[in-house]
Amino acid sequence: MPKRSITDPEIGLIKAMLARNMKNKDIQFYFNRQERAVNSGRITQIRDKSYGPEVPEASEEELDLFLSTFKPAAIGAVVKSFGPPAQETAEERARALFELRGRSGWFLKTHESEATECKERFCLKPENRFADPLRSIAGLANNKGGFVFFGVKELPDGSLNVVGLRDEAFSLTDPAELNRCLAGSMSPVPVFSMFSLGFDGLKVGVIHIEKHDLPPIVAIKNVNNEFREGAIYFRYVGETRTIKPGELHQIIANREQRAIAEFSNRMSRVAMGAAATLDLDTGKVEGRVGSFTIGEELLPKIQFIREGQFAEKAGSPTLRLIGDVEAGSGKATVVRDNVTSDAVIRNFLNNVEVKEPRQYFLHSAHSSREWQPIWYYLRQARLSAEEGIELMRKEDASYRSHRDAVISRLAGKKSAYNINQGKPKQLVAAFARGEINDPADISSAHKIALAVQGIPDGQKDVSRFESLLLKCYDFSVGETSQHRNLRSAVFRAACRIDEILYRNE
Repeated sequence: MPKRSITDPEIGLIKAMLARNMKNKDIQFYFNRQERAVNSGRITQIRDKSYGPEVPEASEEELDLFLSTFKPAAIGAVVKSFGPPAQETAEERARALFELRGRSGWFLKTHESEATECKERFCLKPENRFADPLRSIAGLANNKGGFVFFGVKELPDGSLNVVGLRDEAFSLTDPAELNRCLAGSMSPVPVFSMFSLGFDGLKVGVIHIEKHDLPPIVAIKNVNNEFREGAIYFRYVGETRTIKPGELHQIIANREQRAIAEFSNRMSRVAMGAAATLDLDTGKVEGRVGSFTIGEELLPKIQFIREGQFAEKAGSPTLRLIGDVEAGSGKATVVRDNVTSDAVIRNFLNNVEVKEPRQYFLHSAHSSREWQPIWYYLRQARLSAEEGIELMRKEDASYRSHRDAVISRLAGKKSAYNINQGKPKQLVAAFARGEINDPADISSAHKIALAVQGIPDGQKDVSRFESLLLKCYDFSVGETSQHRNLRSAVFRAACRIDEILYRNE
């Protein structure tokens, strides 16, 4: 058989595009190169299965990643760039670590390093089966951060082969569930994100761990023999082990330098009148231009938050000071509010005009939930997307990855739009015909929420879906994995409605 000019991965992507009813001329744009043209007839042959019939169709995830990372300059087009280049996402950096080795399949390009570790299987419960990944996560966070890959097997020759995950356990795991596991096993809690990569039908689960701002992260309980209470783990090349004296000394030295710098900066701000001091005995907050007093009944209840260590806990809301504090005769009045994710989504779906829209907008940077409506509150605050980006960049985020995700959404680089296969995709078609039915139970509510994520920009009467999502959200009250998965689906669906209704206003 003569060698084909179009590679197998390209054929798989073209098949996926054809399945989305993309036109031949639109598909040509992605594959024409200066040294090789792909004509419309060749695409028709792929459609008719007379060219590359044995090549499997690319997955939805692979096609979405290809479209989102496609660079026209790579095929000879000249694209003028204004401003700094876009930063690579964690997904892009993770995928770049793998390569296709002919018929042997996909492999990690190198051996395990100080930034990568591979596991063949993923099992969060029971906890003792997750002890080894706990070591890896703590070790990576104490070093420079990195990736833990699940569904990658080490072969006898030491190479790391993508074998894929055997079940959907990783895909069905709510990040909040993993966060609770980490919070109960180590302190402080690392910042992480979860996503999946597709390689010719094989799925690899990825946990991306960020370098922690204030290491060391210490194990606070025993989990099997692999994870020991009081241990500090560190990721070295090819292994995670208890930290050596040299690396521990460096961590301590960095903390001391940072503490001295922060203290000097705060004292300078107080001296210049740019900051105030709080007397914990009297509750008096005093600055250069005035002062106010926090009442004795409230002072013991205030929770002080270390930057990057915020965690939402049921029954223990953290007070955040918003609004203006004005000094006058007698005690000052302090306007306080407790912005929660529940308030963010309910006020959005009910079209409530909130008193402090900026705080609702900024809440995404302090919540463990990434997907939350932003455009609706940006409009209420009378801010443009550019002003929203600047405001979010200045925010001392408790979840930096969530803040960065909001900035990407505001910049048009990320969207809540997500096509889910099966029943949700059928519901999207029904929505287009005007067939919209209320959820009957938690299962149907979940399918409706997944379907709303895939509503196209041209959908009519989008505002009707607000009341529909509110009914779906009411089914999510509970703490089972089914309830948590429904909440996650509803929040992302609400973000899809949010961007369709308010993004271009």
